[in-house]
Amino acid sequence: MAHATRAVLFACLCMANACTHAYNNELKKESNAHMNQTQINSFETTDKNGNRITLEWQQSSFTDPVFAQAMKRAWEVARPAYVPVEMQFLKAFPEIVATEPYFKAFEALFTNGIEQVDWVAAEAIMTNILQGHFIFEPAMLSDAIVKAYGQDSCIVITAKDSAGTLLGFAAFMTRATYPQGTVKVMALGVLPEHQKRGLGKILMSTIFNIMPATTKLFLCTRVTNNTALAAYKIWGFVHDAAPIMDHLFNLDHWTFLTYNPAEKSVLQTVANTLKV
Repeated sequence: MAHATRAVLFACLCMANACTHAYNNELKKESNAHMNQTQINSFETTDKNGNRITLEWQQSSFTDPVFAQAMKRAWEVARPAYVPVEMQFLKAFPEIVATEPYFKAFEALFTNGIEQVDWVAAEAIMTNILQGHFIFEPAMLSDAIVKAYGQDSCIVITAKDSAGTLLGFAAFMTRATYPQGTVKVMALGVLPEHQKRGLGKILMSTIFNIMPATTKLFLCTRVTNNTALAAYKIWGFVHDAAPIMDHLFNLDHWTFLTYNPAEKSVLQTVANTLKV
């Protein structure tokens, strides 16, 4: 993908530096003003080429079947967008197979050295791993996951053309444990053949129409994902020296970025062009 922000969906659920329930209450009020949690809402806009784009969005919780269904639909975009990014990373850092449990499934393919790796088989393994993060059954989530994330607010946005074809998606999360106004970009993807149309920027900007009280966006992506990194920087994201993390990341492998709307206006400007 050019705009994949995170390959491991569950592992990217970051912990906060402070705990406050005030923002959760604020979000509930804001959500009620815009929508109920199962309603599909929409905006209209155009891409760089003047083609009509419909943005549909829905809010739910991380453990809600509504969220699971939305992510399942997003998989048709995430697969061709995310798999190449993760394969690029694996080829750049093959030693990770022996050092990180997440890549243990590839170990047998690397026993005779990287020159002998069956990359077709490796891509099939990668696809299967990533699919598990997008297609899952909420009823099968562990009690620990439900307890930790069941009350978190998730928003999934899709971009479709005039024929209803899914072109891209974005997923955002807010938590009571995040600093007030902070929104996590869980995932962002655009079909490779529909990139360079400004769809990623449109999807990212939409959060400012849905949650205008947003004071910070944050995300992370692979250090090898140069296309996404270049786009994020153009949009106004900057390096985050003290990122929110739910566990220890190897910072040699990940780049953390943040967007501060008090200092940047690129995304808000795009958001202002969206029509209900």
